[in-house]
Amino acid sequence: MSNIGTFIDIVGLTYQSGSTTGVTSAKFHYSYEPGAQIVFSIGSLVLGKSTGKHVTTALDLVPADTAAFHPTIVNRARLLFSLSSGQGFEKPIIIDQTVEAVVSKYASDIELDSERLSDLDEPLSKICSELNLRPKSVAHTRNHLRRLYAGFKVLRDLVIPTPDGGSVLADVYLPLQPGKKFPVLLGCTLYGRRVPWGGPDINDNDDILRFERAEDEWHSTPAGDELNLSDLGPWPQFLTTQRGFENIATFNTFSYVPYGYAMVRIDPRGVSQTPGKRWVPGQLAGDFYAAVEWSAEQPWSNGTSALVGSSYGANTQWASAGLQPKGLKCIVPYGTDIDSYREAAYIGGIPSTRYLQNWFARVRGVSPKWNDHMDIEQLMKSNPKYNAMWAMLDSKPESSVNIPCFLAASQIFMIHGRGAYEAWMVRQPHQTHLQLVDSNYYSWGSREASAKIIQFLNHHLKSKECAAPEPVGIQMRLGNQDWYWRKEQNWPVPGTQYRKWHLTTAKELSERPPVNTAETRFEYPARSPQHGKSGVSFHSAPFQEDMEFAGHFVAVLSISSTAPDADVAVLLWAVDESGQVVAYGASSSAPEPLAKGFLRVSHRKTDATKSLPWRPWHTHTAEDLAPLQGMDDVVQVDVEILPAAARIRKGWTLRVDICPSEEQPDIPGYEGPEMRLWYGETCEGDATDAIHVGGSRVNYIQCPVVPKMEGFSKCLI
Repeated sequence: MSNIGTFIDIVGLTYQSGSTTGVTSAKFHYSYEPGAQIVFSIGSLVLGKSTGKHVTTALDLVPADTAAFHPTIVNRARLLFSLSSGQGFEKPIIIDQTVEAVVSKYASDIELDSERLSDLDEPLSKICSELNLRPKSVAHTRNHLRRLYAGFKVLRDLVIPTPDGGSVLADVYLPLQPGKKFPVLLGCTLYGRRVPWGGPDINDNDDILRFERAEDEWHSTPAGDELNLSDLGPWPQFLTTQRGFENIATFNTFSYVPYGYAMVRIDPRGVSQTPGKRWVPGQLAGDFYAAVEWSAEQPWSNGTSALVGSSYGANTQWASAGLQPKGLKCIVPYGTDIDSYREAAYIGGIPSTRYLQNWFARVRGVSPKWNDHMDIEQLMKSNPKYNAMWAMLDSKPESSVNIPCFLAASQIFMIHGRGAYEAWMVRQPHQTHLQLVDSNYYSWGSREASAKIIQFLNHHLKSKECAAPEPVGIQMRLGNQDWYWRKEQNWPVPGTQYRKWHLTTAKELSERPPVNTAETRFEYPARSPQHGKSGVSFHSAPFQEDMEFAGHFVAVLSISSTAPDADVAVLLWAVDESGQVVAYGASSSAPEPLAKGFLRVSHRKTDATKSLPWRPWHTHTAEDLAPLQGMDDVVQVDVEILPAAARIRKGWTLRVDICPSEEQPDIPGYEGPEMRLWYGETCEGDATDAIHVGGSRVNYIQCPVVPKMEGFSKCLI
């Protein structure tokens, strides 16, 4: 009795199993006799032998112990993949009489067992020329094989219609499980959907070759090796050396598709090869919504879906989720910003000019074929105070409170450190999960935290019987690249004690408020020097026991300046017994602050109805702007310091820097990010800032002290 096997995506492939012969059907089926070998061939060219099984791919045409990417498998796969005009498996490979005849014509020139990959170039070129096809490159073949080894495939450049008569392009990744339907994970960014960004013009073979080569090199070279990707767009060097995410701001296919999920990566209009203009109000949300509804109707979908992604791929989820598309069951905005003014463009009222210029240039550079509908960069620059325009750009997490959500925020990064907590506060806690993770968050959604995210997805997309992850997870940094994973039931952490360290006239930090001291003014240049100390430092006594911080910090300071305004940067550091600043990053030995926050002094007005004891809310409006009136105009400011988690060990000290910028040249190896345009860089003359300590002046750092726990080193369980 014959069994039925499936040779994925190939129609018309000749097979022989004992006395059974035939060609693979329109459903890719073939018959085989149990225990008998199957010989697969195209015309007179024998491709290889295999044993029959439920699912067969090009990988099965060589012995099972053949090394991955061995030339013998690359040759066979390259020949087969070149017989389709598609870039992926959006079209089946159809072997008809014409294909058989042409392949047979050149069969004697083909050495499939050759270990020299170039030996296939000439006969394959001749075959494809006669069939009006383009041969696939070795890199292209290796990329498909890499997915086959992991148990999935890709459908390239699918056209998704939108309700207004337009369309967007998408790539779909599917597990190799014929006939099965899957829950769908969808991501949408402005960066392009290919590895590592952008996407090729499918009518330009050289462009296709460049992108396939880049993808192969990205996967086959170790992290730290810089890739030469200058012809793919203007992206910074660290994105050519990191291997944290295959595609900017999306989740890795290799981390999710093998676990039984389809993944859809969408290019909205004006991005990569999708025609249109960027920044049309409401358009991206509509494109994303259309893709979700489209995916629910596809034959490979079980009708349920989730939105996933980090950074901009997180931010795009809110508006689309608020539209309640068919089948959407949950969202994973991992590292999200919901308030573009306070969390990205003007953190603390300080313009992120350098970051925005670089970011907009990269967005345009990855999609040079298309234009912007409006100059959002200039619009942001011309609106330096919070107003109706910024309110329009704000995400509305409250519009999707009925949709379960998995949030994350990065510690100490340039952005993505605030929005998750604000979203948490307006959502239903029983449907929301929150993680506080490393400053180098890029890999977390696809590596460190992927098991937790899969738990969440399984619970909401597969079965409620699947256990959900803990409500709150915290990467507790221990210093010197060590950390443990801390599980909590709520945010802020239950049992948090907000303890104050007061700044003294002796440049010390004391838990006792100063009494009977004369006021002292510590002056410093309004522009950070290139060498030496920036601002003023205050130090605690050595800690008598280990202490853990986790949550929101606040600095209350008394500030003046000779200029009409001033920027205040508050940097918290841990200093070990040898006097060295502790490096808190999980993936770098470079010094990293324990926590930090910023405020432009003229933006000091807070909204009492929105402020919390552990998080001030600044209005940042033009009406509330309050310039300084000279050095005698001493004002009290509340500086929001974004949440962080770290342990200070017994014997270490806490150092607090009050600076005019994020730079601190007296800490070797530390480099503040090139992001903001500080007031000291733009004001006329040599301005002087000051902090006024003692007397009746109020100056303290409020830190969230939590009960100490222990956990497994660098293990997220």
